[in-house]
Amino acid sequence: MDFVSQYKGEVDLALEEFFVKKEAGKSGIEKDAISKLREFTMRGGKRIRPVFMILGYWLNSDIDSKIVSASVSLELMQSYLLIHDDIIDQSDVRRGGPTFHKMFGYEERINEGISIVCADLSDAYSHEALLEGDFAPDRLNKAMKLMSETVEYTGIGQLMDITLSLGNNITPEDVTSIHKYKTAQYTVNGPMKMGAILAGYHDPEKIDSYGIPLGIAFQIKDDILGMFGNEKDLGKSVVSDFEEGKMTHLILYTYEMAKKSEVEFIKERIGRKAVSDNDFLRVKEIVENCGALEKTRELSRMYYDKAISSIDDLTDSSAQRSQLNIMADLMVRRVK
Repeated sequence: MDFVSQYKGEVDLALEEFFVKKEAGKSGIEKDAISKLREFTMRGGKRIRPVFMILGYWLNSDIDSKIVSASVSLELMQSYLLIHDDIIDQSDVRRGGPTFHKMFGYEERINEGISIVCADLSDAYSHEALLEGDFAPDRLNKAMKLMSETVEYTGIGQLMDITLSLGNNITPEDVTSIHKYKTAQYTVNGPMKMGAILAGYHDPEKIDSYGIPLGIAFQIKDDILGMFGNEKDLGKSVVSDFEEGKMTHLILYTYEMAKKSEVEFIKERIGRKAVSDNDFLRVKEIVENCGALEKTRELSRMYYDKAISSIDDLTDSSAQRSQLNIMADLMVRRVK
């Protein structure tokens, strides 16, 4: 069994155990909330963040059950962030099922209110799961501080994502900054550094040279799949990002490279609901034919190459170097 499959399975078991304990003896809305958090969190996810935490730990320690248990904190953090993100974006589908605020049977405002509170519960659970780990107190404190900083970075990226798209002056560099804050820190860099800190790795800051560019490359690939991917593989609509008016490298490069009439065609439709299949197909043709798709792919490859070039500086272990390469490939050369 490969590294990711093995530890994804172990993380799933640890998550299930965490929720069983949380749900025991509960009733009413508390039980319903925890049950739905359990269903939402267990549904589908790749467990990328826990696996990166375990990988960071491995840089300076044998992998053991306590790091697997601690790593579920990142899935709980992920649920917290996804619930809020889906409410902000008014998304209907997540991981092939309903978004969390669509899982309750009340009126819309009540559903969203309950969901925000449930997300806050998941945030509290994430800290609880980490603090339960049997690690040296100084390492645990540093890891907890980093987890809080990671959520802070994500919040800043979310604020940038919400506000920058309101104006007309957003640039591809702005989008890269959003990816750095909103995705790279909490998907790759923060989790991996947390694991390294818990293991007593000598210089966790060195992980930045791997985690940040790989996280950016991952999000750029995610944006590509968000327009050109297969809905069955993704578990969500490929038109949703466009209908939300999401400013990506694909769109901004198209504004730079396409004909004026083609740019106007896109601007008249982006950010509007119920874009027709034919219109969206035309948008994709414009993005691809003007060269924006290939330019975006090249940008993702550039950040991928930066991450790969840093690996030798992180470890002398050939097994660890190989796994860092494999993880980079999984993040960037994927179809979902």
